[in-house]
Order: sequence, then C-alpha cells, then structure tokens
Amino acid sequence: MLQIGICDDETLLLEEIKKLTDDCLQDQQTFCVTTTYTDGTALLYDIQDGRRFDLLLLDIEMPDISGMELAAHIHELLPDALMIFVTAHYKYAVDAYELHIFRYIPKNQLSGRLPHAVRDAVALLEIQNTDSYIINAASHLERLPLRNILFIEKDGKNVLFHTLPSAKTSALETEGKNTRRIRKTLSEVYEELHSEEFCFIERGYIVNLRHVSGIAHSDCILTDQTRLPISQSRLAEFKKRLNEYWKNKI
Repeated sequence: MLQIGICDDETLLLEEIKKLTDDCLQDQQTFCVTTTYTDGTALLYDIQDGRRFDLLLLDIEMPDISGMELAAHIHELLPDALMIFVTAHYKYAVDAYELHIFRYIPKNQLSGRLPHAVRDAVALLEIQNTDSYIINAASHLERLPLRNILFIEKDGKNVLFHTLPSAKTSALETEGKNTRRIRKTLSEVYEELHSEEFCFIERGYIVNLRHVSGIAHSDCILTDQTRLPISQSRLAEFKKRLNEYWKNKI
C-alpha cells in the first residue's frame, strides 16, 4: 500500500489536489493512504518521527517553511521518496529540477497534468518495489524491498537485516522495530540479493550503497549516521564501488 503525503497551506487547493490524486489512483485500482498537511513543519516532524511516504505533493510557497527547504529535508530523510511540486510560479522550475524533483505541475494546469504525473510516479514506485529479498523462515514469510535495507550483519550463525523505519511496525519484526533475523550466512544472503547496490565492507557487514553518505577514516557512514568498520583489505575496492555508484545514480 502506497503512502502519499500532500502539503499546501491553501485548504481549497489542498482538497482539490487530494481529490485529483485519489480519483486517479482509484481509477487504476492502486491502494494508498493519503495524508494531508496545511503546515510543512508538521509534515517534516512526522517524517522525523519515523513516518514514511512513497510520494509527496508539495506547494513551494508556504509561510512556515518553503517547499524548497522542505524538499531538501525530505530528500535527506527519505531518499527514495518521489516528490512533485505544485506551484503558481514558473521561476521555480529550474530549482525543482536541480533538487531532483520528479515532476513540476503549474497550479493553473492542475487538472490536466497532475493525474498523468501521479500515474507515472506510481508506475515507477511499483518497479522499485518489485526488487525485494524474500525472508522465508520457519515462522514467517516476508517480502523485504531492497531499497529499505540499510545494512546486513553477521550475528553468530545468523544474519541480521537492518532496515529503514517503517510507517507502521510489522508484526513480523520480532527482533526489533527495524531488524530481521534469519539463519543463513552473509555469503549466502549476498548471492541471493542479486543486486549491485550491495557491497561487503568487512567480513561481518554488507551495506546498501544507496544509504551510504560517506567514508571517514576506516568507517562507512550511513544516512542514519550509523558507523560501520571497513576492513583495510576491502577499503580501496569499496571506495571505487561507491564512487561509481554515486556517478551513475546521483
């Protein structure tokens, strides 16, 4: 189920955007939860508290925090979320492009262009969500989207998956809010991932390159500020892999 957030300080326009979005998704039978905000700061607080969104529709000019500032914070906290700007000011189009915004919709073309943008965003999200790791344990079966995995570590004869915070804690999350434990080796899991976004940095750790923010000395720094050790034998190769990933993806 997709989580969609809409933020605009004009109540009537907010209701119009929500209706157009909901009608579009209902027509293509896409299940979603739509949450509206008239205050950008309230939206940001919810995300900082662990609320997750797949798609956000944002006004640019708001009194408490501008859409540009809000988008920058969201991109840092939810790097995989898609954002659509809705604004009356064409001068922001270039800035929106530089912020890697998915789409730019002028308010005077809302009814004609917003449904197309939402459909395109949902299609992209569905493609992203098909890339998953299946946890097939004795007690449960679960699909874990690869984009939600921060890192994977060895824990004795088990492996621990550390994931991004969920909007809603799953009943399957038995180890903790954001971890999963399975009885396998790291090497087995690495082979099963079938993704170039994952990289061994030490014999006990695999990281997801999309969530790496940098390298400090011999530590890998993740976007949630987790620090993981990089073995000297893997440091040069990891730097090369990370540099290539950033060039191709960012």
